[in-house]
Amino acid sequence: MKTWITSDLHFGHERIKIFCPKTRERFNDVEHMNESMIVEWNALVQPEDLVYILGDVAFTPTQDAIKILKRLNGDKILIEGNHDRKHLKNENFRNCFKEIHNYLDIVYNKTKVVMFHYPIAEWDQMFRGSVHFYGHLHGNPSGLEQYRARDVGMDATGNIVTLLDHAIADALKGQPKSHY
Repeated sequence: MKTWITSDLHFGHERIKIFCPKTRERFNDVEHMNESMIVEWNALVQPEDLVYILGDVAFTPTQDAIKILKRLNGDKILIEGNHDRKHLKNENFRNCFKEIHNYLDIVYNKTKVVMFHYPIAEWDQMFRGSVHFYGHLHGNPSGLEQYRARDVGMDATGNIVTLLDHAIADALKGQPKSHY
């Protein structure tokens, strides 16, 4: 079993190519984007794997989002993003996830990991070396890049999903953020 992390997939988002041309220009249109992303996901993520999605799964009608999620391999844990709120009112959408959180912190291979859709200036145990993963910015600078904080979104990494071990190793290259 592998553990993955991602954010801001924006399945079905017609205009995401305009906002994120660097990572989305390879897609002819939104249908091509959706299908290509599903194929990429399932080539990496196996049915027994776990994926943390840090929000903004889809920008499409809820029923379409559900159909896409059901085609994606692995157990999915959602950390709610601003574009998920409408979908989360639907029980069938919620049932696509093993868990749903607004904010989540875990210990993974002895590293404290703090996950939130948005970048936050301070996170639990940051001065002791914990890492913070977020999305929302689509690769735009957060001002946190020197620290142990990383945008794990598809448009920031260029990857549909990233192994959590690799994301942590990269974040640990940053310096712990002091409290004061």
